[in-house]
Amino acid sequence: MERRKRYPILVSILFLFVLIGAPSLSMAAYSGEGQQALILKSGNEGSSRDLTSQAAARFAERMKQRTNGKIQITHYPEGQLGKWQQMLESVKTGSMAILYNPPLSKTYYMFDLPYLFRDVNHVTKVMNGEIMEEFSKKELEKTGIYVFGWSYMGFRQCTFGKVPVRTPAEMKGMKFRSPPHPIMVEIFKAMGARPTPTPFGELYLALRQGVVDGADGTIDILTQINLWEVQKYLVLTGHSFIANHAHLSGKIWESLTPETRKVWMDTWNEVSEEIKKETLGKEQEQISLWKSKGVTVIEPDVEAFREATKDVWKGFLTEPGQIEIYERIKAVR
Repeated sequence: MERRKRYPILVSILFLFVLIGAPSLSMAAYSGEGQQALILKSGNEGSSRDLTSQAAARFAERMKQRTNGKIQITHYPEGQLGKWQQMLESVKTGSMAILYNPPLSKTYYMFDLPYLFRDVNHVTKVMNGEIMEEFSKKELEKTGIYVFGWSYMGFRQCTFGKVPVRTPAEMKGMKFRSPPHPIMVEIFKAMGARPTPTPFGELYLALRQGVVDGADGTIDILTQINLWEVQKYLVLTGHSFIANHAHLSGKIWESLTPETRKVWMDTWNEVSEEIKKETLGKEQEQISLWKSKGVTVIEPDVEAFREATKDVWKGFLTEPGQIEIYERIKAVR
């Protein structure tokens, strides 16, 4: 009788041991043989509170744990290591390990083309697949930077201050804020608007004063700068996708042993998936916030926007093989 009472207790203790001890068992599996100890820096310009910075911090913490301290990364958000241009140069020289930033090379401009991706599942399959691997290999050979991963930021949506836009026809002649990106400029031209360059830091004031009539960005970006205070309509066009890319010094990547590279990639993929799920959940909360502030959220005629921008790619896919890659991306299922 006494043994029967103790048996469930022993099972519970064993279960807790396995649960709590799992990380230690995982770390013990890493031998670290041949891997030199590295103390590295990573950086981005975003707030320490945004999900990109959180992804970087999680990655750093888990890499230290899973390599038994062989790989130690300190993350510096909010431009502590300089503007992205300065950080990119530091990554090229190897004085800085990782820069987290949206794509910085024309190699990846294709991902910005309008309505290239059908949905989140399509994005995930492409970004985690062989096409992205090919792009990363090409970029490493060309620049010495290895783009080892990505994190989800979201699809770009539109906001307007005066017009409840449901079709591109309603954007005709409208002054629309465009980032200094040739593809985005052409997208808004195709929609009928007049792309108007405006520094991001001046966007809120430009919208409030009517310098521009509308803007675009991911739900998270638009919410972070409180655009619901100066815009009446949030229009879910989903016209282009944006991700953060993890740019790693090729010199540092080459210094990692195959064992460390596997831990590196497995850890990043784990963090990337977490960030995607959290961002998607956050988007729904933010849309509810916009509604609560009196903003009208519109689901427009997306097919009309798709039709209006269907030829934008023709002005950019001019190098050999680019059209074939474009078609491969669209065909991913």
